[in-house]
Amino acid sequence: MDVKTQYREQRHLGMIFATLGLISLCCCVPQAKMQKTSVGPTPDLEKKAAAADAFFRKGCYVGFKKAIAIYEELYAQPAIKIRILVPYIKTLVLMSVREKELGILDDKYIQRTREVIKENPSLQSFAPYVELADTMYPKTKGIMRDIDVMGTVKVVNEYLKNPKLKADMKLKALSDDYYAYLYVSLYMNYANYLDQKEDLSGFTKLYPNSILFKYKNATTYPRQDPRLLEALVEAEPEFYEAYYHLGELAVGAEKPLDAEKDFLKPFEAEKNFLKAYEGIPESPQATIYLGAIYMATEEYDKSLDYYEKTISLAPVYRDALLGKSACLSYMGKYHEAIEILNKLVAMGSYLMGESHYWLAWNYHELHDNENAQLHIEESKGRLPTDSEVFSLAGTIALENNDLEKAEKEFMESLRFNGRNINAILGLGQVYAQKQKWLESALFYSSAAKVALQRESEVAEYINQIEKSALAKERKARVVAKKEQQVKNLEATKAASYYNASAGYSKVGQKEQALEMALKAAIHPQFKEMAEKLIKQIK
Repeated sequence: MDVKTQYREQRHLGMIFATLGLISLCCCVPQAKMQKTSVGPTPDLEKKAAAADAFFRKGCYVGFKKAIAIYEELYAQPAIKIRILVPYIKTLVLMSVREKELGILDDKYIQRTREVIKENPSLQSFAPYVELADTMYPKTKGIMRDIDVMGTVKVVNEYLKNPKLKADMKLKALSDDYYAYLYVSLYMNYANYLDQKEDLSGFTKLYPNSILFKYKNATTYPRQDPRLLEALVEAEPEFYEAYYHLGELAVGAEKPLDAEKDFLKPFEAEKNFLKAYEGIPESPQATIYLGAIYMATEEYDKSLDYYEKTISLAPVYRDALLGKSACLSYMGKYHEAIEILNKLVAMGSYLMGESHYWLAWNYHELHDNENAQLHIEESKGRLPTDSEVFSLAGTIALENNDLEKAEKEFMESLRFNGRNINAILGLGQVYAQKQKWLESALFYSSAAKVALQRESEVAEYINQIEKSALAKERKARVVAKKEQQVKNLEATKAASYYNASAGYSKVGQKEQALEMALKAAIHPQFKEMAEKLIKQIK
């Protein structure tokens, strides 16, 4: 083959390969276009996305949690990622806010929201909501964590005091219940940091059929409403946060729980908080309330268990640590209680007066009045109107034979609670040791009256418990403890009558002395002593 012929054939081959390349390219392009246009969510993926959307629309914690789990799975699927991106981020933001509203310490949703926004710059408009949600202080019973005031001020200045951003947020809120809920929740949370208060009640009227605002109305405007909360649960059984708020209403969230006065309230609240905990086990609020309820009903093992559950969810939750130490104190585990209380004191700032009081209480039980005295003095300075603090201070002083100090402390205790029976008895003893017999008799007589009143209150409590729907075994345990209290009060009353009789007898008031002695003689423990006193009086 000559050179020309070889070149001609090579050129033909080149043209053939070039032509084949063009044919191949032409064939590939339509094929690539067909693949691109045919890619989309499969029916199964779309079904899952629809399920997630439905969970989101429930408007409750459990619904958000289920929606996020599905969206997270779908987020990894390119075929449906774009479809679920906005619903996913909206749910994450709303869940972050709801957790703060329920006092839940968990930043995993906030962190995940930031990651998704970073991976998808088109979602940047959600960033202000994320930062504001992150800085919200959780709504809690007591002190769950320290407050970063400067950090909060910085975020408020950057976002809520930014006129352009605020206008944008409000504009969105006026057209969408989702943004309106965020707007109202954030502004309510940061109200104390803003220069002017804004009337947000109009938003609740703007979206009367919104499940988000039905929840907001039930928990906020004008106050928690049990009727609206019960309607939420009836319409959506997984609205467990409604049970939490019903529990708060049952105990009276703004005042301490008094089981002897409120009778069945602790048990009504318990039912609701247990239901809330069943659906939202992440909540340290349900568990801390349960710990307080079981403390009030003197079921210390249960109380300790729920305080420990709370601490596992929020390790530096001061109220839970204090509650646990009180449980241990009542259970006679004084050294364990002291260890926790020392930790609370080392943490500083909050509940210092209470911590020092319980340290004094435990050291007193251990007959270490030197340490007890140190801590009760600290407590007095921090809780200057607490009757129990001054009563314990008086008891310590009396045991140290410092009668002047004991008298002063007991009197101060009665300023703040005239029915503090320990202070009344203490003054009876102080005046007996000072040989001020009439004053002693008067205070012992008062102690007997208070004991009688408390007997009546505990008896009524027992009556209510026996008529309640509590389980038989539990009812028997609760009643048995209260019956023992009645016996203790009967003994205190009889001792007070006897001591009052002795005092009246010393100053020649035989009629009053005889009356007191006859009452003391009713109790078997004091019968013999009282009868001897009666003979002396006659």
